[in-house]
Amino acid sequence: MKSFLKGLGLGLLCLFLFILGVVFNTEFLGLKNQKQGLEFSRNIEVFNEITPNVFNATLNFSASEELNKKTTISQEEKSNIAKTFKELSERIAKENFCKGGSYALEPNYSYYQGQKVFSGYKLYSDFICQIPHDKNKEYEQLIKDIENISSTNTLISFNTKALQAGFDEATLEKNKEILYDLALNKAFEKEQHYSKTLSKTCKIKNIYFDGNNARYFSSNLTAAADSVVLPIIKHEKQTLIASVIFECQ
Repeated sequence: MKSFLKGLGLGLLCLFLFILGVVFNTEFLGLKNQKQGLEFSRNIEVFNEITPNVFNATLNFSASEELNKKTTISQEEKSNIAKTFKELSERIAKENFCKGGSYALEPNYSYYQGQKVFSGYKLYSDFICQIPHDKNKEYEQLIKDIENISSTNTLISFNTKALQAGFDEATLEKNKEILYDLALNKAFEKEQHYSKTLSKTCKIKNIYFDGNNARYFSSNLTAAADSVVLPIIKHEKQTLIASVIFECQ
């Protein structure tokens, strides 16, 4: 009898532990997994259109063919080059369109049968310019004045690169702030979308912005600067990418 009762008690104990294990697995572990929920990330890209409001140009000065072939250059010629660049810098500075202006005058070498041979002189100087869209007449006059000044020195050659439509920094920064707002709004829209789609409560856990990834796509519209024909202006797109982490319970 004692043996029967002992076996019955042991059996009931095993049954109790089994039931307890089932309850633990279904309730406790299930609740734990439920609390873990779902976490995922995705990139959100937004864009906004802006209109170019400046024209970018480069004023380039180089050695003329005469200077390229010179075997010697006198102190007077060096002084004349310096004087010409002083006049150019003073004239260019009036409109405050451009920056730069230092120049380099250096011997030019070529190689013949492995030997370094002096072949003349090279000169280079660049002015980087940004012209407001309503100042094209002033820029046109600037180009004419530069041509007149540089033509007085036969050792200097003046070239202009094509005008390109662009944006000033203030315009890009202002539009970037708009893009931040658009990205946040889209992230909250996705928060509601995932809550409905997954039948869970989804929240934005974190959102990361790369301050350097706001960029615009230029159509690279250019025109010859010697005639100061302005590029055709049209809307461009500036985009921003945000990395968003969602957590759903």
